[in-house]
Amino acid sequence: MSGLPVSRFFRALGGNFLATLLMLGFRRSALRWLSATPMQFLVMLALSLSASFCFDFINEGRPGEVQLLGFAVYLMPPFFMTVFGAWLCQRYGAWRLGFAPVVAWLGADILLGLVELLLQLGGQKNWWPARVLDWMPYLYSALFFWPLAAVVTLFGRALGWRWWQDSLIAAFMIAVFFAWFLGLSDQRMWASTAPDDSQPDAAESRLTDEEVFYAQPALLAQALANLQPGQAGQVDWYFVGVAGDSYQNVFRHEVEAARTLFDTRFGTSGRSLVLINNDETALTQPIATRTSLDRALQAVAKKMNGDEDVLFLYLSSHGSANHEFELSYDPLQLDPITPDWLRGELDKAGIKHRVIAISSCYSGGFIPALSTPDTVVITASDARHTSFGCSDDADFTYFGRAFVDEALAHEHSLKGAFEQARATVREREQAEGFDASNPQMFVGSDMAASLPALEAHLFPAQ
Repeated sequence: MSGLPVSRFFRALGGNFLATLLMLGFRRSALRWLSATPMQFLVMLALSLSASFCFDFINEGRPGEVQLLGFAVYLMPPFFMTVFGAWLCQRYGAWRLGFAPVVAWLGADILLGLVELLLQLGGQKNWWPARVLDWMPYLYSALFFWPLAAVVTLFGRALGWRWWQDSLIAAFMIAVFFAWFLGLSDQRMWASTAPDDSQPDAAESRLTDEEVFYAQPALLAQALANLQPGQAGQVDWYFVGVAGDSYQNVFRHEVEAARTLFDTRFGTSGRSLVLINNDETALTQPIATRTSLDRALQAVAKKMNGDEDVLFLYLSSHGSANHEFELSYDPLQLDPITPDWLRGELDKAGIKHRVIAISSCYSGGFIPALSTPDTVVITASDARHTSFGCSDDADFTYFGRAFVDEALAHEHSLKGAFEQARATVREREQAEGFDASNPQMFVGSDMAASLPALEAHLFPAQ
């Protein structure tokens, strides 16, 4: 440290972080604490790169590898700030200004980088509510541009810039940083090397085959036409299953198994249909879209006796933190199923008695919109947590296996099946070290009274 005592060096380092905090509060007094020496610059730069590397490491996970290009890209903002300092030196003849902007900016980058680390870790650990997750991209952008505005304001005030000079320099710096932010900020210092099987190869999708393309309208029409009307004076159950994503087979297997169970044990044969996004069923089953589900609900409603019969709607796919049930089949651009949209379609169809089971992450977020007096809603997780088991080597998700394959196959009530499934899922998640998905069940007030009678026509006599 060029002979500088260690204690004095660390006091200067602490002073730089104090200056950073004052600068972020747009306090001119920050300059009194700033120690912009070359050694302080190098240490602050190393700390800034370390914080950014940790952020990428947490975000990407393991296995992974170091990306040298990412380091080069992350050095560009400090370079811009160093050029800004050189310009200040030349303009004002004060060489102590050379490293001042970059040291101040690096201090802010380190402190706010730690905030970003906390936000990222909290997102992975489900510490934050869904509304916070929705605003994360905007929050990260604000944390990036805040230090830039603070640096320009600090030196503008210290050097007596007029408002128009301050504005012009700020606009130029923001433009430079914004161009970097949009063009290069997606580079990482650490990148995951785990295989990404989440996205399909559009070139291999059978949906672009001519015979599949022309078969789909006929498949949907035939599935709807095959629905049989309910018998007057008798409770009949109808089953509609939706497998939303084409790129993982687990959803197709789960929905097909649920339909088989309902057709055999619960007697819905002739009153069931499935909508599946999967290449293996593209010539045998209609695909799952908002349009096909809307038509399926309309068709079921016309066949049902509204005051007697019950719809069991089973949805299985990926879900997002903002409570969207994914529908995906490349190259189509499919809109997701949202809670409000699904509630609107069920209301429009006029289906009174509804049992809706949703096997997806964050599916508890559907409960508020779907809650009616005559509805049961069963979800694989609560509104803030993920569920597990979405892999191609599985026939069921964790919740699907526990609820459909194990509980419903043997229990004699929906509540009993749900309670058994929730216990099974909790036990498996604890054994594998996962955060609890916390499956949910809502029973409407009128349904609570009528469900035992409706279930008597669903579950075989014991």
